[in-house]
Amino acid sequence: MFNPGEQLIKRIKFGAICVGVVAVLCLLGVLRYQYNTIIDLRADNKEQAQALSQKEKEITRLKDEAAENQRIMLELSKQEAEARSESDEVIKSIPQDIKQSHPYNASAPRNVVEFLRK
Repeated sequence: MFNPGEQLIKRIKFGAICVGVVAVLCLLGVLRYQYNTIIDLRADNKEQAQALSQKEKEITRLKDEAAENQRIMLELSKQEAEARSESDEVIKSIPQDIKQSHPYNASAPRNVVEFLRK
């Protein structure tokens, strides 16, 4: 006939099975969420790797430009120093009497004129 103990055991088993099914479904949902998160992170990682590669190329290019600029600056300073020493030599080669004369109607020394033409 009707045995309340057996009915209780069946209900407990059914409840446990339902709880197990719900738990498995929840775990599958969490697993799906984690899978999507991993996929998104991989895509982000790939984008960041590409950006990093571009930045490294840009840094290399800028370093090369800086080295070229430094080389040009050294070359310009060397040329400027040569021009300065040449002008100093021209100034030193002007005789003292010409330096002390009144320059209004005087002609310039030939070496000064040649230097200015350069």
